[in-house]
Amino acid sequence: MQSYTSWTLRMVHRISHIATVNNMCQPSVCRPGNDISGKERRTVVTLSVIFVVIFSGFVGIQNLQSTLNNEEGYGVISLSILYAGFLLSSIFAPSFIQLFTPKGCLIIGFIAHVVYTASNLHPVFWTLLPASAFVGITSGLIWTTQGMYISHCAISFSQTQNVQMREIFGKFHGIFFFSYAFPSILGNLVSSIILMQGDYNVTTNASEYGRIKVCGADLCPEQSVAEGQFALPDALTVKILMSAFVISSIIGLLLCICLLPSLPAPVTSSKNSAIRKMLSASHFCLRVNTEVEMILMIPSIVLLSFVESFRWIDVSKAYISCPYGVQFVGFAMALHGVFSGISSIVLPRLANLIGRKYVLTLLIIGFTITYVVFLEWTPIKDELPQMMGFISIQGVLEGGFNTMQCALLSSIYPTKTDAAFASLATWKSLGNTTIICLAYYLCERSRLYIIISVGILSITTYVALEIRLRLKKKIPEVEDEEENESNEELKMSAI
Repeated sequence: MQSYTSWTLRMVHRISHIATVNNMCQPSVCRPGNDISGKERRTVVTLSVIFVVIFSGFVGIQNLQSTLNNEEGYGVISLSILYAGFLLSSIFAPSFIQLFTPKGCLIIGFIAHVVYTASNLHPVFWTLLPASAFVGITSGLIWTTQGMYISHCAISFSQTQNVQMREIFGKFHGIFFFSYAFPSILGNLVSSIILMQGDYNVTTNASEYGRIKVCGADLCPEQSVAEGQFALPDALTVKILMSAFVISSIIGLLLCICLLPSLPAPVTSSKNSAIRKMLSASHFCLRVNTEVEMILMIPSIVLLSFVESFRWIDVSKAYISCPYGVQFVGFAMALHGVFSGISSIVLPRLANLIGRKYVLTLLIIGFTITYVVFLEWTPIKDELPQMMGFISIQGVLEGGFNTMQCALLSSIYPTKTDAAFASLATWKSLGNTTIICLAYYLCERSRLYIIISVGILSITTYVALEIRLRLKKKIPEVEDEEENESNEELKMSAI
């Protein structure tokens, strides 16, 4: 029985090894070359700075959409269209990266961000919604390419410097997500500072129609669009803010064109046509989603997307704008960004000391608990410091979880980074689209129940993922032990 089990384990390991070799020959794999060799750190830092400049405006606008463009629900509708486009583009991102190159896809995506920020200077149906669609269908390209850049820099650095790959994955992703906290800090601080200068149509807790303002988990869509629910700044102040964001986006686009090095070209067969390359890459991306490891990661990916979307749409509207005023949204989200950036550096290092599985499990449990608190907490005007502190805790959870999730994905799929990160972007955009669309139909309380349920599911599937990864790691060890035993038996028989 023991020999049969050992033989089975050896066969599973050999089949897995053959599959890995085959995957390395897939057309989606890029091999580090002269374009980034020796410049890995500089490339990661350059990419991080570009994302800071581009996304400072985007993040600031995103957190204000549900309040500033609340009339007829244009803010929520535009974000729904944006993330629906994100979902579609994530599926086909590897295909377009094959055609336009990683850097070319980043340039196209950043042009879309310039158009989107400019559309908010005059946010009506025919400007805001088409611009949202444009930035949505290019966002999958941006985030798939971002994951490829970081992963290829890590692989190249690991090979040239003889550093453990798992360690450098966490370090490079940590640098990026630490930097990515700054758009939240800068964009939101700029928005609050400028909005503080505006004139507001201030309302009291009781509107002129005799209705009582409802905030927190009890806020529903029909109440959020009611007249007098939110105090809004004058139009000139909003245009000044949006103009600053447009300038920031243009500067980021120019930095990308001039400073970012290109990745090595994907390894492909010259015989294939462009269409066949696209279909092959898309098929390979979809196939990753049938693997057990990716299936077990999906609930935690969706959980993070739910958490992000709820913060953009609902925390900013129901828990900050409603009780305290839209001018405090930027300060709250900037504080969130500070703690998110710190945790993206600190928590991966803590995970190296005590174990990744313990830190990630605690983060998922922490997400679930914070949304139970949102469910029970109705914010009032005197509780602004407590709300700021609670949002800081959320920043700690999001920053660490985002960084460690990307590092985990890179370590599971080191030879399939474009397909893996396209899948990550696909599931995140699906979660974003779902929770944003539900904001148009369901009250805050109903969506909080959904997020809490996904959090409980994520705890279970993540524990199962770690068990599976541990078992797969043991298979080669078992094979080595069996080979040693066989050698010992041969020696004994010879004696």
